[in-house]
Amino acid sequence: MSLSKQFRKLFISSLLNNARAFSTSGCRHSNTLLHRTVNRHRRLKEGSTDYQDIGEDQTNDRTVEVVELQLDLAAKQREQKEIETFKEKYPDFLPRTDLISRRDFVIEMLHRRDMFKRRQNLTVPEFYVGSILAVTVSDSYSPNKENRFVGICIQRQFAGLQHNFTLRNVIYGQGIEIKYDLYNPNILSIECLKMEKRLDPELFYLRDCAPEHSTFPLDMEKVPAPKGKDVPINDIKVVLNDPPWLERWERRKDLKGITGNNRTLTKRQKQRALLSEKPWRENDLMLEYRHSLRDDEVRHIKNIVDRFEEREQRRKEEAQKDNIVQS
Repeated sequence: MSLSKQFRKLFISSLLNNARAFSTSGCRHSNTLLHRTVNRHRRLKEGSTDYQDIGEDQTNDRTVEVVELQLDLAAKQREQKEIETFKEKYPDFLPRTDLISRRDFVIEMLHRRDMFKRRQNLTVPEFYVGSILAVTVSDSYSPNKENRFVGICIQRQFAGLQHNFTLRNVIYGQGIEIKYDLYNPNILSIECLKMEKRLDPELFYLRDCAPEHSTFPLDMEKVPAPKGKDVPINDIKVVLNDPPWLERWERRKDLKGITGNNRTLTKRQKQRALLSEKPWRENDLMLEYRHSLRDDEVRHIKNIVDRFEEREQRRKEEAQKDNIVQS
């Protein structure tokens, strides 16, 4: 036997021995335990209920590993859902821009402090685009020195102290839209009469729809929100009026809440619409990275807002106790 064949035989035998050792022990040393085995016994000893549905004959390493992966995936999904819910519920606390080079963290902190001070005197309810609100503001020209307007929220934009929302209502056949600054000191109260979402982030196409989709009585009673459930989504699809429209809705393919958008385009209009869409941006990862907000930053802001809400809840409870003792 030549030297090369003997060396090859020894090399293959050593590989097989190492593979057998790793396959039987799972690690380099045979007198050690796997981390997942130690964690399984530790959790079973602590009385965790995550493994009660697994029988004694099924509590092997593979089953425990699969269960741990499922639990981790479920926890990540819950955390991601909480982050997305926070983005929709508190868009005013998010940064003004997603570009890190244009952000000023000191200004964001100072704005957040002023927003907390304002929320101590004004109860800002939870509302979304598509919810029906009633806003009362101080008006020196009104007989009662107050003015109350009811309408559907069609837009929420900007962040921080500049955050505003727009309400729309049709009164005596005339469409009226009022834009309110959320942290305007002239606002006396904000009441959510009906909390729901729509299929689109903006509802400007209600201007080119029938008036009944934007008509709400000024003395509308409050509809109680479902407790312990997600915010209901109104999947209604409104019908557009005949053209001309205020905007070219036929070019907006991302709108889900309208129907009757069958207006045909000319060849030149189709070419211009294709250029304006810029489909190559969908695969631009760096563009998405520069214009997206990281989850860790949203989580940090969410923790700050949660601490403020807990502190306010304790303050209200203490105030109620003091009023009961004084009475």
